[in-house]
Amino acid sequence: MDTIDLLNLRQWVLNYCRKFHSADENDQRNIALKETHIYRVAANMLSISGTVLRNRSKVMIAEAVGLLHDIGRFPQYAQYRTFKDSISVNHGRLGAEVIGHENILSSLPLNEQEVITDAVRFHNARSVPGNLGAETVFFLKMVRDADKLDIWRVFAEYYARDAAERESAAGLGLPDTPEYADAVLACLATQTVASLSSLKTLNDFKVMQLTWVYDLNFPASFRLASDQGYIDRIVATLPETDYVTQAISGLRRYMRDKEQG
Repeated sequence: MDTIDLLNLRQWVLNYCRKFHSADENDQRNIALKETHIYRVAANMLSISGTVLRNRSKVMIAEAVGLLHDIGRFPQYAQYRTFKDSISVNHGRLGAEVIGHENILSSLPLNEQEVITDAVRFHNARSVPGNLGAETVFFLKMVRDADKLDIWRVFAEYYARDAAERESAAGLGLPDTPEYADAVLACLATQTVASLSSLKTLNDFKVMQLTWVYDLNFPASFRLASDQGYIDRIVATLPETDYVTQAISGLRRYMRDKEQG
């Protein structure tokens, strides 16, 4: 990938997102949420890649993956009016289909096309597939980190707003009640990633997002997570219990240790 390729891709993304703009206030709020998100993830990709890459072309590939990782969200919302994959379509796979259908990577070498497309296809998978090449895995892990970093921002801001001002498609329709599911709290305490299928309340959703810390891959990702402060803002919205307080203390120790590499 060279500078011209990247400039053309940036313009394509800008034009593609504009196709989904809406006069409906609720729909536009949801589209704007994802439009801002893709640019923030691309910026996170640049921050992380700057600590591990010296090849300018590879850094541009990292930005390209960030720009394209959620491109499937736009047709997903247009058709289903939701960002919940389980009741609509897998947005990672849909994004890979959009890339192929639009032929937007045709100027790149085939290996670069495959790396970018597969990173988009699998960025939202439960775990990194074991049958991918080393370079694809590298960029896939990077975009999974960059994505989490900005999702923490999105939801720190979401939880701070009144319910009427929140993006309707973001909260997955979970009830905002004080309870926690035991299975989700167990994941927080055992430092494992909670699953969507275990969620019963909005607090469970918050806890699941916190457990994503245990799926970060790069020291720079942990440093960014600490510096940005969004995890602390999410924690501040949780009902306090001794169990949760103890588990959060363990999470913060884990982050400090991982920041050092």
